[in-house]
Amino acid sequence: MSDTIFEVKELVKQYPAIIALDHVSTQIKTGEVVFIVGPSGSGKSTLLRCLNLLEKPTGGEIVFKGKRLGKGEKELNHFRQQVGMVFQHFNLFPHLTIHQNITLAPVKTGRATEQEAAEKADMLLKRIGLFEKRDVYPNQLSGGQKQRIAIIRALAMNPDVLLFDEPTSALDPEMVGEVLSLMKELANEGMTMVVVTHEIGFAAEVANRVIFMDQGKIVADGTPDEVIRNPENPRVKEFFSKVL
Repeated sequence: MSDTIFEVKELVKQYPAIIALDHVSTQIKTGEVVFIVGPSGSGKSTLLRCLNLLEKPTGGEIVFKGKRLGKGEKELNHFRQQVGMVFQHFNLFPHLTIHQNITLAPVKTGRATEQEAAEKADMLLKRIGLFEKRDVYPNQLSGGQKQRIAIIRALAMNPDVLLFDEPTSALDPEMVGEVLSLMKELANEGMTMVVVTHEIGFAAEVANRVIFMDQGKIVADGTPDEVIRNPENPRVKEFFSKVL
């Protein structure tokens, strides 16, 4: 069994006025923590959203655990159960309690009984120190608390990989640390993660691999040392000279 979770082959995403992804190819392996960085509009979030088919690619293909992703609704639902997604704006259901937000998907998809889902939710809430918030609603939480709930909601599905789309960009600066701390814990435990972020220092500290994108292409792909600290590519060097 290959340890490659995602294989992206010549991926293209074209909108009427722009080519967001221009023949992008890469792989994500089990246990890797891959950070995707680069300027705004470079295709980072589009690539991430194509990985779980929230965006439909115009061309190329995505292979997940050795199987090409097709168009069947049943197949798509099964695939999405294995791929957790954490969004910039949390996407919690405002009309459900925190506990209900976490247990809904595992029960609805048949991955857990109500009791199993409830026990797992309680365990995850205790882990992040928010068990006492289990019966409150999302609007009663801070941004940092909401994002940590969004992360453990994804974990409740026992995913093979977690995708993060700029998970700290909507947070007040003082709340960023508590979310990054949880992400670092997950990375240290071996969770496969793909993270789109502007937190370059965090990427340098936590990533196994860093992908730098510009104008819809992968310009650099390597270790944090190769891509962030000692880049050879002039465009990458210029970018980090301005942001570090």
